[in-house]
Amino acid sequence: MKPAGTEPTDSLPGMSDEREKVSRKRKNTLIFACSGLSNTGKLTMQAASALAFRRPDLYRAAAAHKGIDAVEDAVSDGFRILALDGCTDRCATKKLDEAGLKADAYLMVIELGIEKTRPSDVKPEYVEKIIKAIKET
Repeated sequence: MKPAGTEPTDSLPGMSDEREKVSRKRKNTLIFACSGLSNTGKLTMQAASALAFRRPDLYRAAAAHKGIDAVEDAVSDGFRILALDGCTDRCATKKLDEAGLKADAYLMVIELGIEKTRPSDVKPEYVEKIIKAIKET
């Protein structure tokens, strides 16, 4: 047994081992989200932001309309890039293409069965459905 005061105070015993296992299994991911005006565009950024907030050790979020600087930074940091598009307009993917960059993975919200409708049609269950799909990519 270790003497008192030698254990880190910012985590539970075994937590750093668990984090290390997770980080070895999977590269960190930058979610490059469409963030358009439709419900599906808004959902991309809400899901990306929520996941980055919940798991900052694994995910970062960046809005496509703000440009590709975050993508370039993430690539140089060794992140994989997930292009998260809301619909067939593929705004996030187009921004990457314009910059000569390719995503490591792609996901489109309408392919998850979420219909593109009015901007106010943003439901928490849609955000959770997108988060689940992101985790599976």
